[in-house]
Amino acid sequence: MNDTIVDTPAVAPAALARHARLAEVLACPSCHHPLRDTVVCPQCGTAGRRTGAQLKFGGFESEELKADALNRVKEFVKTRFHKLYPTAIRVLSPVMDRPGAISGFLKSFDLDRDLVADFGCGTHRRDERVICMDGGSYGNVDIVTDLRKLPLADDSLAGGVSIAVLEHVPDPAAHIAEMHRVLRPGGRMLVFVPFMQPFHASPYDFQRYTEVGLKEQFPQFEVLSLKPGAGPTSGMIWVFQEWLAMLLSFGSTRLYRLVLPLTWILSPLKLLDLIMVHHPMAAQVASGFIIEVRKPA
Repeated sequence: MNDTIVDTPAVAPAALARHARLAEVLACPSCHHPLRDTVVCPQCGTAGRRTGAQLKFGGFESEELKADALNRVKEFVKTRFHKLYPTAIRVLSPVMDRPGAISGFLKSFDLDRDLVADFGCGTHRRDERVICMDGGSYGNVDIVTDLRKLPLADDSLAGGVSIAVLEHVPDPAAHIAEMHRVLRPGGRMLVFVPFMQPFHASPYDFQRYTEVGLKEQFPQFEVLSLKPGAGPTSGMIWVFQEWLAMLLSFGSTRLYRLVLPLTWILSPLKLLDLIMVHHPMAAQVASGFIIEVRKPA
Protein backbone atom coordinates (compact mmCIF):
# COMPACT_ATOMS: atom_id res chain seq x y z
CA MET A 1 0.00 0.00 0.00
CA ASN A 2 1.20 3.52 -0.81
CA ASP A 3 1.35 5.44 2.49
CA THR A 4 2.29 8.82 1.02
CA ILE A 5 0.02 11.78 1.62
CA VAL A 6 0.03 13.03 -1.97
CA ASP A 7 -3.06 13.44 -4.13
CA THR A 8 -3.38 12.43 -7.75
CA PRO A 9 -3.46 15.11 -10.49
CA ALA A 10 -7.17 14.43 -11.05
CA VAL A 11 -8.08 16.08 -7.75
CA ALA A 12 -9.35 19.68 -7.90
CA PRO A 13 -6.72 22.38 -7.21
CA ALA A 14 -8.43 23.52 -3.99
CA ALA A 15 -8.40 19.96 -2.66
CA LEU A 16 -4.77 19.50 -3.70
CA ALA A 17 -3.81 22.61 -1.76
CA ARG A 18 -5.87 21.50 1.26
CA HIS A 19 -4.29 18.06 1.38
CA ALA A 20 -0.79 19.47 0.90
CA ARG A 21 -1.25 21.81 3.87
CA LEU A 22 -2.70 18.98 5.92
CA ALA A 23 0.35 16.82 5.18
CA GLU A 24 2.55 19.48 6.79
CA VAL A 25 0.80 19.18 10.17
CA LEU A 26 -0.14 15.50 10.18
CA ALA A 27 1.01 13.76 13.37
CA CYS A 28 0.49 10.50 15.19
CA PRO A 29 -2.79 10.56 17.15
CA SER A 30 -1.16 8.58 19.96
CA CYS A 31 2.26 10.18 20.53
CA HIS A 32 1.98 13.28 18.28
CA HIS A 33 5.20 12.45 16.43
CA PRO A 34 5.20 14.07 12.96
CA LEU A 35 4.09 11.84 10.10
CA ARG A 36 6.31 12.69 7.14
CA ASP A 37 4.60 11.38 3.99
CA THR A 38 3.34 8.30 5.84
CA VAL A 39 0.36 7.08 7.87
CA VAL A 40 2.46 4.76 10.07
CA CYS A 41 4.10 6.40 13.07
CA PRO A 42 7.88 5.72 13.02
CA GLN A 43 8.06 6.29 16.78
CA CYS A 44 5.22 4.24 18.33
CA GLY A 45 3.92 2.24 15.37
CA THR A 46 0.35 3.57 15.42
CA ALA A 47 -0.99 3.04 11.91
CA GLY A 48 -3.69 4.67 9.89
CA ARG A 49 -4.67 3.98 6.33
CA ARG A 50 -5.35 5.93 3.21
CA THR A 51 -8.22 5.36 0.78
CA GLY A 52 -7.81 7.73 -2.12
CA ALA A 53 -7.39 11.15 -0.54
CA GLN A 54 -9.13 10.16 2.71
CA LEU A 55 -7.04 9.36 5.79
CA LYS A 56 -8.43 7.05 8.45
CA PHE A 57 -7.22 6.93 12.06
CA GLY A 58 -10.10 5.28 13.92
CA GLY A 59 -13.67 6.53 13.69
CA PHE A 60 -17.03 4.87 14.26
CA GLU A 61 -17.62 1.17 13.72
CA SER A 62 -20.58 0.33 11.48
CA GLU A 63 -22.39 -1.32 14.41
CA GLU A 64 -22.31 1.97 16.35
CA LEU A 65 -23.91 3.86 13.49
CA LYS A 66 -26.71 1.30 13.21
CA ALA A 67 -27.60 0.99 16.91
CA ASP A 68 -30.32 3.68 16.86
CA ALA A 69 -33.23 3.17 14.43
CA LEU A 70 -33.47 6.81 13.34
CA ASN A 71 -29.70 7.08 12.98
CA ARG A 72 -29.71 4.05 10.68
CA VAL A 73 -31.96 5.99 8.33
CA LYS A 74 -29.79 9.10 8.66
CA GLU A 75 -26.63 7.12 7.92
CA PHE A 76 -28.20 5.56 4.83
CA VAL A 77 -29.08 9.00 3.49
CA LYS A 78 -25.70 10.47 4.45
CA THR A 79 -23.83 7.66 2.72
CA ARG A 80 -25.92 7.58 -0.47
CA PHE A 81 -26.69 11.29 -0.78
CA HIS A 82 -24.04 12.99 1.35
CA LYS A 83 -23.90 16.12 -0.83
CA LEU A 84 -27.66 16.63 -0.57
CA TYR A 85 -27.99 15.82 3.13
CA PRO A 86 -27.02 19.29 4.47
CA THR A 87 -29.61 20.92 2.19
CA ALA A 88 -32.27 18.43 3.27
CA ILE A 89 -31.53 19.17 6.92
CA ARG A 90 -31.77 22.92 6.35
CA VAL A 91 -35.20 22.47 4.77
CA LEU A 92 -36.74 19.72 6.92
CA SER A 93 -35.13 20.31 10.30
CA PRO A 94 -37.13 22.31 12.88
CA VAL A 95 -33.95 24.16 13.89
CA MET A 96 -33.20 27.61 12.47
CA ASP A 97 -29.52 28.35 13.00
CA ARG A 98 -28.42 31.93 13.57
CA PRO A 99 -27.88 33.18 9.98
CA GLY A 100 -24.31 33.81 8.96
CA ALA A 101 -22.73 32.70 12.25
CA ILE A 102 -20.54 29.96 10.76
CA SER A 103 -19.79 31.65 7.44
CA GLY A 104 -18.96 34.91 9.22
CA PHE A 105 -16.58 33.10 11.55
CA LEU A 106 -14.79 31.41 8.65
CA LYS A 107 -14.49 34.72 6.80
CA SER A 108 -12.57 36.11 9.77
CA PHE A 109 -9.65 33.89 8.68
CA ASP A 110 -7.47 34.05 5.58
CA LEU A 111 -8.28 30.50 4.55
CA ASP A 112 -5.56 30.52 1.89
CA ARG A 113 -3.00 30.87 4.69
CA ASP A 114 -4.76 29.94 7.95
CA LEU A 115 -5.42 26.24 8.49
CA VAL A 116 -8.95 25.79 9.83
CA ALA A 117 -10.75 22.50 10.56
CA ASP A 118 -14.32 21.31 11.01
CA PHE A 119 -14.42 19.06 14.10
CA GLY A 120 -17.26 16.62 13.36
CA CYS A 121 -18.23 17.89 9.93
CA GLY A 122 -20.73 15.15 9.10
CA THR A 123 -21.55 15.56 5.40
CA HIS A 124 -20.89 19.32 5.36
CA ARG A 125 -18.08 20.97 3.48
CA ARG A 126 -18.34 24.60 4.47
CA ASP A 127 -15.36 25.71 2.36
CA GLU A 128 -12.99 23.82 0.08
CA ARG A 129 -10.05 25.12 2.10
CA VAL A 130 -11.34 23.81 5.47
CA ILE A 131 -10.11 20.42 6.74
CA CYS A 132 -13.07 18.09 7.35
CA MET A 133 -12.79 15.64 10.26
CA ASP A 134 -15.41 13.17 11.43
CA GLY A 135 -15.94 9.71 12.89
CA GLY A 136 -17.89 8.67 9.77
CA SER A 137 -16.33 7.85 6.40
CA TYR A 138 -18.43 10.23 4.31
CA GLY A 139 -17.20 11.32 0.91
CA ASN A 140 -16.36 14.87 2.03
CA VAL A 141 -14.28 13.84 5.05
CA ASP A 142 -10.51 14.38 4.87
CA ILE A 143 -9.68 12.63 8.17
CA VAL A 144 -11.80 9.86 9.68
CA THR A 145 -10.80 9.85 13.32
CA ASP A 146 -11.70 9.82 16.98
CA LEU A 147 -12.01 13.54 17.74
CA ARG A 148 -10.36 12.95 21.13
CA LYS A 149 -7.16 11.78 19.39
CA LEU A 150 -6.58 13.90 16.33
CA PRO A 151 -3.73 13.06 13.94
CA LEU A 152 -2.56 16.69 14.05
CA ALA A 153 0.51 18.34 15.55
CA ASP A 154 0.32 20.61 18.58
CA ASP A 155 -0.50 24.26 17.78
CA SER A 156 -1.20 23.41 14.14
CA LEU A 157 -4.57 25.09 13.51
CA ALA A 158 -5.56 28.74 13.32
CA GLY A 159 -9.18 27.90 14.03
CA GLY A 160 -11.98 25.41 13.98
CA VAL A 161 -15.72 24.88 14.14
CA SER A 162 -17.61 22.23 16.10
CA ILE A 163 -21.29 22.26 15.21
CA ALA A 164 -23.71 20.03 17.15
CA VAL A 165 -21.00 17.58 18.21
CA LEU A 166 -20.43 17.83 21.97
CA GLU A 167 -23.90 16.52 22.86
CA HIS A 168 -23.05 13.28 21.06
CA VAL A 169 -19.93 12.40 23.07
CA PRO A 170 -19.76 10.98 26.61
CA ASP A 171 -16.62 12.96 27.49
CA PRO A 172 -16.86 16.51 26.08
CA ALA A 173 -13.95 17.66 28.27
CA ALA A 174 -11.61 15.33 26.35
CA HIS A 175 -12.80 16.75 23.03
CA ILE A 176 -12.35 20.33 24.24
CA ALA A 177 -8.87 19.52 25.56
CA GLU A 178 -7.94 18.19 22.11
CA MET A 179 -9.25 21.37 20.49
CA HIS A 180 -6.97 23.30 22.84
CA ARG A 181 -3.96 21.11 21.97
CA VAL A 182 -4.18 21.48 18.20
CA LEU A 183 -5.05 25.20 18.17
CA ARG A 184 -2.10 27.55 17.99
CA PRO A 185 -1.88 30.34 20.61
CA GLY A 186 -4.51 32.91 19.65
CA GLY A 187 -6.44 30.29 17.67
CA ARG A 188 -10.24 30.44 17.85
CA MET A 189 -13.06 27.89 17.95
CA LEU A 190 -16.76 28.35 17.18
CA VAL A 191 -18.87 25.73 18.95
CA PHE A 192 -22.63 25.11 18.72
CA VAL A 193 -24.40 22.92 21.28
CA PRO A 194 -28.10 22.22 21.94
CA PHE A 195 -30.22 23.28 24.89
CA MET A 196 -33.95 22.76 24.20
CA GLN A 197 -33.82 19.81 21.80
CA PRO A 198 -35.25 16.28 21.98
CA PHE A 199 -33.05 13.20 22.00
CA HIS A 200 -31.32 12.63 18.65
CA ALA A 201 -28.65 9.94 18.39
CA SER A 202 -25.76 10.49 15.99
CA PRO A 203 -24.86 7.78 16.81
CA TYR A 204 -25.32 8.65 20.52
CA ASP A 205 -26.82 11.56 22.46
CA PHE A 206 -25.63 12.33 26.00
CA GLN A 207 -26.18 15.90 27.21
CA ARG A 208 -27.60 19.41 26.87
CA TYR A 209 -26.15 22.76 27.94
CA THR A 210 -27.55 25.91 29.49
CA GLU A 211 -25.96 29.25 28.65
CA VAL A 212 -24.05 29.32 31.96
CA GLY A 213 -23.18 25.62 31.79
CA LEU A 214 -21.65 25.93 28.33
CA LYS A 215 -19.31 28.71 29.42
CA GLU A 216 -17.98 26.46 32.19
CA GLN A 217 -16.90 23.82 29.66
CA PHE A 218 -14.01 25.95 28.34
CA PRO A 219 -11.80 26.78 31.36
CA GLN A 220 -8.59 26.80 29.27
CA PHE A 221 -9.97 29.33 26.78
CA GLU A 222 -10.94 32.98 26.70
CA VAL A 223 -14.68 33.29 25.96
CA LEU A 224 -15.14 35.91 23.24
CA SER A 225 -18.91 35.59 22.77
CA LEU A 226 -21.80 33.41 23.88
CA LYS A 227 -25.35 33.75 22.54
CA PRO A 228 -28.34 31.72 21.36
CA GLY A 229 -27.37 29.97 18.15
CA ALA A 230 -30.88 28.71 17.45
CA GLY A 231 -33.91 30.47 18.90
CA PRO A 232 -36.87 29.52 21.10
CA THR A 233 -39.21 28.77 18.18
CA SER A 234 -36.89 25.99 17.02
CA GLY A 235 -36.92 24.42 20.46
CA MET A 236 -40.70 24.61 20.71
CA ILE A 237 -41.37 23.15 17.25
CA TRP A 238 -39.05 20.16 17.68
CA VAL A 239 -40.57 19.22 21.05
CA PHE A 240 -44.09 19.69 19.65
CA GLN A 241 -43.31 17.47 16.65
CA GLU A 242 -42.16 14.69 18.96
CA TRP A 243 -45.18 15.13 21.22
CA LEU A 244 -47.57 15.10 18.25
CA ALA A 245 -46.02 11.94 16.81
CA MET A 246 -46.41 10.22 20.19
CA LEU A 247 -50.00 11.38 20.55
CA LEU A 248 -51.01 10.13 17.10
CA SER A 249 -49.13 6.83 17.28
CA PHE A 250 -51.26 5.45 20.16
CA GLY A 251 -48.35 3.75 21.91
CA SER A 252 -46.97 2.08 18.77
CA THR A 253 -43.25 2.60 18.07
CA ARG A 254 -43.71 1.58 14.45
CA LEU A 255 -46.56 4.04 13.92
CA TYR A 256 -44.58 6.76 15.71
CA ARG A 257 -41.75 6.35 13.17
CA LEU A 258 -44.27 6.67 10.34
CA VAL A 259 -46.04 9.70 11.79
CA LEU A 260 -42.94 11.68 12.81
CA PRO A 261 -41.87 12.63 9.25
CA LEU A 262 -45.39 13.97 8.63
CA THR A 263 -44.87 16.48 11.43
CA TRP A 264 -42.01 18.06 9.46
CA ILE A 265 -44.69 20.11 7.72
CA LEU A 266 -44.48 22.36 10.80
CA SER A 267 -40.74 23.00 10.38
CA PRO A 268 -41.10 26.23 8.32
CA LEU A 269 -42.40 27.90 11.48
CA LYS A 270 -38.74 28.00 12.54
CA LEU A 271 -38.38 31.11 10.35
CA LEU A 272 -39.90 33.03 13.26
CA ASP A 273 -36.51 32.62 14.92
CA LEU A 274 -35.06 35.15 12.50
CA ILE A 275 -36.72 37.58 14.94
CA MET A 276 -37.07 35.56 18.15
CA VAL A 277 -33.39 34.65 18.44
CA HIS A 278 -32.71 38.33 19.14
CA HIS A 279 -35.21 38.58 22.01
CA PRO A 280 -33.42 39.57 25.24
CA MET A 281 -34.88 36.50 26.99
CA ALA A 282 -34.21 34.04 24.13
CA ALA A 283 -31.64 32.16 26.23
CA GLN A 284 -34.42 30.93 28.54
CA VAL A 285 -35.66 28.38 25.98
CA ALA A 286 -33.18 28.65 23.10
CA SER A 287 -32.83 25.57 20.95
CA GLY A 288 -29.06 25.90 21.21
CA PHE A 289 -26.11 28.15 22.00
CA ILE A 290 -23.08 29.20 20.03
CA ILE A 291 -19.83 30.13 21.75
CA GLU A 292 -16.62 31.57 20.33
CA VAL A 293 -13.48 30.94 22.35
CA ARG A 294 -9.79 31.72 21.93
CA LYS A 295 -6.69 29.88 23.09
CA PRO A 296 -4.64 32.36 25.13
CA ALA A 297 -1.58 33.68 23.33
